[in-house]
Amino acid sequence: MPDGHNCIEHLTVINDVEYTLQSRTIELDNGERHQEYRVLLNGNEIKSWTRGDILPYFNVNRG
Repeated sequence: MPDGHNCIEHLTVINDVEYTLQSRTIELDNGERHQEYRVLLNGNEIKSWTRGDILPYFNVNRG
């Protein structure tokens, strides 16, 4: 369910609830890059894009 940005999606289950984690790399006009993530539940955003890389916490490697 990407929102037009290149992102990686990973499904994870926490306390018997399935969440979708999305992670993306943002490149700024000055050439800097950083990671962002957000969390979806049933296709609805429950945590908006936030700076950071959450995937390593779930043992997910970038593809």
